[in-house]
Amino acid sequence: MPKFLFLIALLLGLSFTTVSAQEATVPAVDQTIEDRLDAVLNAANTETSLQQLTEIRDDLTAETPVMTRVRTLSYIALDYAYLGDQEKALEQIEEVRRIAERSGLPDAIAEVEATALLIVAMQGKISQAMANLNDALIPLESAQIPRVKYFVNNFAAYLYQQRSQFDRALEHLIYAADAVAETDDSRTLIRLVSTKLQIANLYTQQKSYDLAIEQLDDAEKLANENDLMKQVGADIMLQRAYIESDRKNFDRALGIYARLRDQLKDNPDNVASYLTVLNNMGDVDIRIGRYEDARRVLEEAYTVAKLNPQQFKPDIIQFNLGYVDVFLGEIEQGLNEMRQIVDAAREAWAPSEFEELLGEYADALIHVGLHDEAIDVLIEQRELREEAYKGDQQKSIAELQNLYDSKDKAMQIELLSQKNELNQQLIENESQKRTILTLFVVVAVFAMILVVLLYRAAQRSNRELKVANSKLAEQSVRDPLTGLLNRRALQNKLRTPHKVGHDAMLLLDVDHFKRINDNLGHAAGDDVLVEVSKRLLQVSRESDLVVRWGGEEFLIYLTNTEQSKLPAMAKRMLDVIGSTPIQSGDREIWITATAGFISYPFADLHENQMDWEETLQLADMVLYAGKVHGRNQAWGVMALNKPFAEVQKLLETDLPGAIEQDAISVEILHGPEQPKP
Repeated sequence: MPKFLFLIALLLGLSFTTVSAQEATVPAVDQTIEDRLDAVLNAANTETSLQQLTEIRDDLTAETPVMTRVRTLSYIALDYAYLGDQEKALEQIEEVRRIAERSGLPDAIAEVEATALLIVAMQGKISQAMANLNDALIPLESAQIPRVKYFVNNFAAYLYQQRSQFDRALEHLIYAADAVAETDDSRTLIRLVSTKLQIANLYTQQKSYDLAIEQLDDAEKLANENDLMKQVGADIMLQRAYIESDRKNFDRALGIYARLRDQLKDNPDNVASYLTVLNNMGDVDIRIGRYEDARRVLEEAYTVAKLNPQQFKPDIIQFNLGYVDVFLGEIEQGLNEMRQIVDAAREAWAPSEFEELLGEYADALIHVGLHDEAIDVLIEQRELREEAYKGDQQKSIAELQNLYDSKDKAMQIELLSQKNELNQQLIENESQKRTILTLFVVVAVFAMILVVLLYRAAQRSNRELKVANSKLAEQSVRDPLTGLLNRRALQNKLRTPHKVGHDAMLLLDVDHFKRINDNLGHAAGDDVLVEVSKRLLQVSRESDLVVRWGGEEFLIYLTNTEQSKLPAMAKRMLDVIGSTPIQSGDREIWITATAGFISYPFADLHENQMDWEETLQLADMVLYAGKVHGRNQAWGVMALNKPFAEVQKLLETDLPGAIEQDAISVEILHGPEQPKP
């Protein structure tokens, strides 16, 4: 399901959590207005709900309970955000935040902060929302209203799911289910079904298909027994189709999609779901080589998407159509369509989405033999991956710092509360007309207590900060997954003045790594990266530096190495990776790698002529040449055959030309043969 559709579903899910009973400790609500809010949300029509919510807001008074006012104004902010008016959405959320903070009610603060983060997430800023999630979770610990607990935990589960932290996501979905159990009204059953669907979606992303199907079966049984299939039937079918497609049961998946298409067609309330179904059908047809079928369904989707661009990006479908054209022989037309989308998306799309687009574009270029252009696209894709890798590290650091700040803020709130209690005690003492001496004694005692508490709190904060700084320092030079040195560690070494002898660099990239993540899951991809790291360490010397350069790319910096021994070392790297399979759970994964290697300094050139970064760039270029020419091989730059001044520009811009003109000598080694499937 597209991210924005999930958010809309989450928003509508708020109507499933009316509180059925009020305890003395639960904040009061105006049940009449609460029922009106439920009715608006049940209609699930944001285009008209804003006017209805505005009418409800006009009926609010100073006597209206805080929680009802907070809920009403929060929904108005969400409607503005959904309709694209971010300025009004932010103004509205600031107004309701002031109301919640003045009230001091944990339920109000948790709901407002979660709503503000939901608005941020609706703009695609998942990392920003994730970094500030504790602003909603800390007050949630003291919340009482099931509606609030259900909403905040659902939203937290969504954010953790986007960051692939599935255990945390499942934990919050369980908390949401506990909130459902606190209600007993006409909406309880549909709340249970909705929660099961979300858990099934979580299991599907983890490739735990049996667990996902078990949740879907339970949800469908509940829906059938209680006449709820009209509300949730399409969601159940869509998830079943996802699972069948991931399991490569393509005909079964297409059958489910076809039934969904007939069910959703011509329904203006389901345009986004309808386009998702069509696009997924086209994707399945492409994967099994039914390009004519893919063209028909994608053309139908493109016609509808052009009329509803806010519901689904038409350029995604147009790009897929160009891909189909290339594989049907209409090469020039298909590449032109794909190239136009790529050029437009380069500035407009999020880097993660654009990086995937480049991968598909490179596949099409390789298919038609445009290898040089494919190399340029693959290099651009790699650079985006490196930026994303650096961004993930920065996001992790920001989230860690925010966690510390949130705990520090909570501690300050606790101390402020204690100070307020002290002030209240002083007022009571004054009102009882105690003697001035007694008053000063009480003030002194409480002041001393406050100083001790502040001192102890400061000590705790300093200890936690030292631990956090220590972790951040370790993260700055070590890759958290593999334990290898990271890019920064090598850069620090090479940029520090040092004596360079007969060194060398070998850049290595795991072949078809994206397929492993797509087909087997990110856990299997992590297993591959960890095992490759171990194998590289096994065949490297203690004096060598083994670095995770980024993503699935590794760099081995070899010290005091004779150039004549480089081919043998590169062959050993290929063999140790490709000779035996990698165990991931109960499956064996056969992999290969492509490498580029070069001595440093190259051809005895001075640092001012070719520094380590320019030398590594030449190794990177021969690596990508190896990828284009079949992968599972190592290309090594062995000699400079012409004066460097004559061929410098050629080496920087046209590696195939440099080889063809005999400017450099290149040695090619092949990895071990892989067993046939």
